[in-house]
Amino acid sequence: MKIYLQSLIAAIIFSILFYGQQLGLNILIIAILITVFLAFEKARRSFPLSYHFAHLFTAFMVFMEPSVLNIFIYFITFLILVGKSIAPKTAIYVSGLLGILNMLTASFSQWVDPNYVKEKPSKKYNAKFLLYGKGILISSLFVLLFVLLYNNANPIFQDLITRIDLSFIRIPWLLFTLLGFFIFKHILKPYAIKELINADLAIGNKLSVPKLPFNTFLLKKLSNEHTVGTMIFMTLNLVLIFFLITDFLYLLDPNITGNASYSKSVHNGIYALLFSIICAISLVLYFFRGNLNFFKENKNLRRLTYLWIGLNILLIIFTYYKNFVYVNALGLTYKRIGVFIYLMLTFIGLITTYWKVTQIRNIWYLWRTNALALFSLLVLCSAVPWDRFITHYNLNYIPSADLSYLIDLGDSNSTQLYQYLQQNPKFLSHQQQQDIRIKHNRYLKKADTLLWQEYTYAKLKASL
Repeated sequence: MKIYLQSLIAAIIFSILFYGQQLGLNILIIAILITVFLAFEKARRSFPLSYHFAHLFTAFMVFMEPSVLNIFIYFITFLILVGKSIAPKTAIYVSGLLGILNMLTASFSQWVDPNYVKEKPSKKYNAKFLLYGKGILISSLFVLLFVLLYNNANPIFQDLITRIDLSFIRIPWLLFTLLGFFIFKHILKPYAIKELINADLAIGNKLSVPKLPFNTFLLKKLSNEHTVGTMIFMTLNLVLIFFLITDFLYLLDPNITGNASYSKSVHNGIYALLFSIICAISLVLYFFRGNLNFFKENKNLRRLTYLWIGLNILLIIFTYYKNFVYVNALGLTYKRIGVFIYLMLTFIGLITTYWKVTQIRNIWYLWRTNALALFSLLVLCSAVPWDRFITHYNLNYIPSADLSYLIDLGDSNSTQLYQYLQQNPKFLSHQQQQDIRIKHNRYLKKADTLLWQEYTYAKLKASL
């Protein structure tokens, strides 16, 4: 009964904070509330504090700048936090899946699962709860009855009653509050999907050592596989070396950014890198999936694999430089930032693939490590106010910034654009000046109409 009462209180707070409101201060308050609730759950205190920190940090960044990206990252950390509170030692992607399934089906799963152990409150506590519940219900009925009775008997009393605004209590509000109740009930009393948790925990990161020595048939099979793998990696390395030499010569051209084909070259380089990385990891996973890891004569294949990984890292560096030159000439955009993030993730993927081969790890090691890297990078990305960062860079370091692109970004760069308009009116067309003024006025009007639940850092700072 305690969990139901806590969930009800939290649902009312949830409704006050979010019903009909935009995201801002409310999401930071609810994140703190979730953290407090989980901290007092003794059975679920053992999972790492880093996930609590990530959850609170991303909520704070939504308060600082409620962009679509920050809100998306916050919900990712929330779902993973819920999953980690259920099974702390599961892989991060399993934690996310547990969080999603709990938000959607926990109550139904608990109801239909015959093996689910339900909490049995003590008779003393149950009797007290029923007694208080009965008292509140009967008192409420008598209050309603006597309010109706006295309403027409006293004009002052009638006037006071009519001033009480209960118009917010409508069907949509009740449904929204019910949604909050189920969210917090599923946080406080989650459903542990034991089959999924046990399956993940049962799989380690290392490949199991086979029975040695190998028999003659298996040795011949491994020798043939080693020969094929050596030929494949040798050929691919030669092709990639030739490509890197030509790419390096292309980058030596001082006029590459003025070339109309440069943009196409950058994009094609990304596609080539994507295909190359997929091939690299797929081939490594295939040839080092089992007994070939323990084959004594696999040194040549290992060396060629390390060379292949190293050449792909060099390809990442070349592509990074291309994108950097592109940004330096034409400015930042979300797509170009996305390229940098993708390059970082592919670099991490190659390093973990190298460790998979050297440390004889399995495919689950790659999934777990790279999923954690992606999660960490998303949390770090939420710390950057991207709209304002892009606007600042393009207006200050790019001679002919694409103002139309900057105007189409979120409202958080409105003040920057308006200041630029005031300082450089002659560099802007009449249409651009009008668009910036409209955007700035819309931003100011929206800021003035924010309720306290919707406050952001900028609005709170302006109000003080």
